[in-house]
Amino acid sequence: MAVKAWQLGSPGTGIYKFYDWLRNRLNFKLADYLSSRGLNRENCIVLEAGSGPAFASSILARHPRVGISIAVDIDSEALQQARLRDSSLSLVVADLNHLPFRDESIDLCWNSSTIEHLPTPQSAVNEMVRITRSEGSVFVGVPTVLGPLGVQRLMRGTSAGIWIGETFSFDDLKGILVKSGLNPQNHLYYFFRFFIGMLCKK
Repeated sequence: MAVKAWQLGSPGTGIYKFYDWLRNRLNFKLADYLSSRGLNRENCIVLEAGSGPAFASSILARHPRVGISIAVDIDSEALQQARLRDSSLSLVVADLNHLPFRDESIDLCWNSSTIEHLPTPQSAVNEMVRITRSEGSVFVGVPTVLGPLGVQRLMRGTSAGIWIGETFSFDDLKGILVKSGLNPQNHLYYFFRFFIGMLCKK
C-alpha cells in the first residue's frame, strides 16, 4: 500500500500511531486558533479545502459558532477514514482547483499541509478565495523553509522530499495570498515551527 501525504507508515504500525498522536495535538491547537480568530459570526460555514482524514474539521464542527463544518479532499480513501472516525462530518470528494461551491458561500475556508503538494498552489488558493464570502476568512498553513522541514530543498525528487512537499518562506506564502486578493491579518509558526500559517480577510 502506498503511503499517502496524510499518513506516515502503514495503518496499525507504531510509527503510524505516533504520527496520529502528533497530528491530533496539532489539530486541537490549530482548531483553537481558527475558532478564536477566524469565526466572526454565528452559524459559520467552515470548509477545510484539502482535509485528508479531517481531524480538525471534526473539532471545529463541535464549536458553538460553527453551523456546519465541511471537509473536502480529492482522496476518497482519506474521507473514508474520516467517515469511520466521525459519521457526522459533511464530506465532499473534489479537486481543490474546481471546488463545487457557489461564490461567496463559505465563512472560513482553510487548509494546513495541503498546497505544498499541489502543482499550482496559486490556483487552489484562488478557488478558496472565490468561495469565501466578503469579509470572510481564509487560512493557509504550509511547511516553512526556516523550520525543520527546510531540509526538503536538499531532498527534492526523493520519496521523503516528495512526501514533505515544497517548503515556503514568510514572503512566499504572503505573496500567494496577496496575489489572490487577500489581506493577511495574522501569522503563526506552529507544530514545533514545522509550519507557518497566515489568516487573511477577503
